[in-house]
Amino acid sequence: MNSYTLLQTVLRNTPEPAGAAVQPPFVEVDELAKHYFLSRSFSIKSVDGVSFAIRQGEVLGLVGESGCGKSTIARLLTRQTSPTGGEVKIAGQAITDVDGEDLKRLRRTVQLVFQDPFGALDPRMRIGTSMEAPLAQHHIGTREERRDKVMRMLAEVGLDESFYERYPRQCSGGQLQRVVIGRALLLEPRFLICDEPTSALDASMRTQILNLLTDLKRRHGLTMLMISHDLRVVRHICDRIAVMYLGRIVEVADRDALFKTPRHPYTRALIAASMLDRTGLYAPEIQLRGDLPSPLNPPRGCRFHTRCAHAQAKCAQAEPKFEAASESHQVRCHFWRDLQPDRPAQAGSP
Repeated sequence: MNSYTLLQTVLRNTPEPAGAAVQPPFVEVDELAKHYFLSRSFSIKSVDGVSFAIRQGEVLGLVGESGCGKSTIARLLTRQTSPTGGEVKIAGQAITDVDGEDLKRLRRTVQLVFQDPFGALDPRMRIGTSMEAPLAQHHIGTREERRDKVMRMLAEVGLDESFYERYPRQCSGGQLQRVVIGRALLLEPRFLICDEPTSALDASMRTQILNLLTDLKRRHGLTMLMISHDLRVVRHICDRIAVMYLGRIVEVADRDALFKTPRHPYTRALIAASMLDRTGLYAPEIQLRGDLPSPLNPPRGCRFHTRCAHAQAKCAQAEPKFEAASESHQVRCHFWRDLQPDRPAQAGSP
């Protein structure tokens, strides 16, 4: 059973909310890869055989250190770049090779909320003009209809009409993030990708934006991929979480299971690091050692073995396969059965 088949099996076995009908995957990613070739002999394997699935109306979190390939996945799913291999289906349609009008229609279905709202908006354009631009590009409505739609969206994201005439420099980071979210929703997408949408915000504003996204997800029936390096963010908003390391997914589980019984040493280390912020506790056997290896020359065998306190000879020789730790939990580790999954939870909640 390959990793994609295993993930589909787990998705079918993941409990739905009470009274909900079982939903087929809305987003299906199968062995997706993106390699940047520097020469005939060298390539950067930014994404290297990633598989996951997201149900309609579900929020999947994708977490990992900077440089592990999370943002590359966002660009692949929005077709800002083309994959080296693998397949992506959204609402049952393969998007890997679409172009022309089909690609234009895809970009109405899939929208991306960028990490840096200041960089996502033209500083020379008023907020209203920037928000209307996607509607004009897709020939939606008259000029007056587009203006009315933008005004309604400003209200929906918690901004008053005065923001229509403002320039980005006249807004705070939190206000601009609301603008960027509203602009993404104006095209009425079904799938929203949020790439570190709160990383540039302070703690109070971060919570406001996450609550806004939760409310908009419910009102618009969105399916979402939440990309973050902050476990507190994905714990707040996500239904399931996938942990990524050096171009590969190493663990997938529903949110509560991941925090209660993390199975992969890397996941345990991430959770322990988030606990350190609040409790000062950091068990030495789950501490990360060294820096993230270069994707230009990833380690042989298990990619995490160079930083893992539990690594054995087999880890440097053979790459682990995805295994089912439970019906809704899979892990890519040779020795996950030997770990004590409850150890990080003993230090307190992240």
